[in-house]
Amino acid sequence: MTKKMNIAFIWHFHQPSYQENQNGDFLMPWVRLHATKDYLDMLIRLEDFKNIKLNFDISPVLIDSIEKYINGAKDIHLKLMLCDTKDLDRDDKLFILENFFDVNYSNMLLSRPHYAQLNERRVHSDPNSLIESFSEQDYADIMANFTLCWIDKRFRYRYDGLDYLLDKEKDFTLEDRQKIYEIQLQIIKDILPTYRKYQDEGRIEISTNPYYHPILPLLINLRENNYPYCENLPDSLSGGVKDAKEQVGRALDKFEKIFGKRPKGMWLSEQCVSKKTLNLLSYFNVGWTVLDEGILSSSIGKEFTRDFEGNLEDPFALCVNYALKKDKNKTNLIFADSLFANLVGFGYGNYDSEVAANDLYEKIKTVQNKLQNSPKDNHLLTIAMDGENCWESYKNDGEEFLNTLYKLIEQDDTLNTTLVSEFIDKSQPEELSKIYSGSWINRNFELWIGEPTKNVAWHYLNQTKLDFEKMSKELLSKAKTNIDKAKANKTIHEAKEEIFVAEGSDWFWWYGEPNESGSDIIFDYLFRERLRNVYRAFYAQIPDYLNIPLISMVGKPIRQAVGHISPVIDGKQGEILDEWENAGYIFLPDSPTFSKMKAIKGIYYGCDSENLYFKFEVNQQTVSKSNHFLKNQIHIYLRNSVQNTFSPVRVISRNNDIYPTLKNIFSHEIMFSFNKNDLLPPILSVAMQGGLWKMVLMKHDEYAYKDVIELKISYKDLGIEENTPVEFCVVSATNEVINEVYPQDSLLSLNGES
Repeated sequence: MTKKMNIAFIWHFHQPSYQENQNGDFLMPWVRLHATKDYLDMLIRLEDFKNIKLNFDISPVLIDSIEKYINGAKDIHLKLMLCDTKDLDRDDKLFILENFFDVNYSNMLLSRPHYAQLNERRVHSDPNSLIESFSEQDYADIMANFTLCWIDKRFRYRYDGLDYLLDKEKDFTLEDRQKIYEIQLQIIKDILPTYRKYQDEGRIEISTNPYYHPILPLLINLRENNYPYCENLPDSLSGGVKDAKEQVGRALDKFEKIFGKRPKGMWLSEQCVSKKTLNLLSYFNVGWTVLDEGILSSSIGKEFTRDFEGNLEDPFALCVNYALKKDKNKTNLIFADSLFANLVGFGYGNYDSEVAANDLYEKIKTVQNKLQNSPKDNHLLTIAMDGENCWESYKNDGEEFLNTLYKLIEQDDTLNTTLVSEFIDKSQPEELSKIYSGSWINRNFELWIGEPTKNVAWHYLNQTKLDFEKMSKELLSKAKTNIDKAKANKTIHEAKEEIFVAEGSDWFWWYGEPNESGSDIIFDYLFRERLRNVYRAFYAQIPDYLNIPLISMVGKPIRQAVGHISPVIDGKQGEILDEWENAGYIFLPDSPTFSKMKAIKGIYYGCDSENLYFKFEVNQQTVSKSNHFLKNQIHIYLRNSVQNTFSPVRVISRNNDIYPTLKNIFSHEIMFSFNKNDLLPPILSVAMQGGLWKMVLMKHDEYAYKDVIELKISYKDLGIEENTPVEFCVVSATNEVINEVYPQDSLLSLNGES
């Protein structure tokens, strides 16, 4: 007889605070959009599967945002959608064209043909007349279609009027757009009560996160694991331990207020763990937390071996719960099989949904079969992952995939979906002698600390916390009456809330390398704005450095071109007379964490009346001697105001996020490839009608590579007059796939008349 196996699906929901302050509107729409596409849909799917149980993790900051939308808060996208198109100014229209096509191309945009046609027109329009290429009705249709793309089709007949709106593709009226918002708002209002209902019925278990999703190990000990590239950071954040405790305690209180009881589980932000973090969970009597398999592997000193299909050779250690040995720790630890999360999150989206679901089911059965000879009766396969961002890559928002998977499991009497707490209540934990400090990514914290820009952000946060403590003491010392003390405590509370928001993981995730959101400039602004709010609360002067974007430190010029240059193109570094003295310069700061990803360390650029000049400092530690030249490619994309034929970049993005710079269209592309010692001749391509490119011969170019790579590009080869101003960006790529973009948010300029 086949031994029954338990499966715990844990779907994690989180969005940061997109507000400039606690009472403001949202600068980005992702809470509203995911609320209407994912949060309720993922839950009510259980209506079709009476024997399936699921676990959901919802961050308190996300709950706050949902409540604020219910109470009337709006975001910039929503305000535009609800306004009369006659009132749109040029900036509004440009914003719409740049931001209301932020959807999955295949599964969302192409599902609405008129919307796709509007996008084609946008891509191929002359930049100089782009705004005028669209009518007022077009702008209304763009906004309506974008918003409808983000409403799950499962709701088609659940909310009155949605069926009509989904079938309509153009000629949307203001009343139509208002109705779309009314439906969105009703979906948002239904989310939390429905989760509580399903929880009370025992169909789901809900866990929570530290309140604003901070990385607790780093709050407690900023130099956890003593990473050498954090040597310039303080050992710990000012008041970090106290903040960590409050972020956990307040999260539990918030959960109880919304769902009527304390949660038994807590998903640590980004599954980041340390011994002191577990002690904190134990202090609050948290029953369980879920961690990545890599943490277990490092904790027990055993690497998990997988076969060529990714299946574990011995899954036993990963399918039991644990507790720390010889410790008062009360928190059970379960560990997720990363294969399943990676397949669902990044692998299956481009496959036939039924085929993918059957493949996942077979992998579940493979784990079950390998546990038949285990001495334990109860095993738990944990599939824990983000529950909102991956479905855009699936047909119909994952409808067929999830329905097929749940049906296969429900019809299998030897499989049992379980609530995590139900499993833990009937299973004696194995003893774990130690816990390794790290996260779900590479078993370390390097996605949040160690890179230069990330470290600067930690410095800013720490200094603000130090100033907060000083300002708080001064304010309280001046408060003589009870009324004064009450006002002072209110100010301190409001300022501390801003610090809590700034402690969230998301800001550090998007800063620097290697992640890029397409909206880094907004994330940077929000982080610094929250820190600035601390000083505003005390009516104190805001430090100047908080007014300077952190993202300007990486990938942007640290000096601009100030005059003509006419260097000798010889590929040599260290000329006696610096011929690049008047050139612009982009310095690309290095770090041990990500140095292996950089092909270049610095970029010089300039011009004279006849030519453009570029110099690239090569990262010799990265570039190999291999003759596989396509491993190291540089693309220079240019455009000017004279030529009127443009094409989009043809390098490939690794994900759905697009650097703002690459949303532009260009007239020229210059590409060259190199290895440690050699440089292939640069190739010039010019834009053609239809968004295509054609290669043209360069007759006046010069290039050289010894210590550095130097290029001279003639205006004649570009087909433009001397002294014509040009805009450009630089892309580093491997096999036509983007590694880096410089700059990320705007084009650079060169004026031949300088």
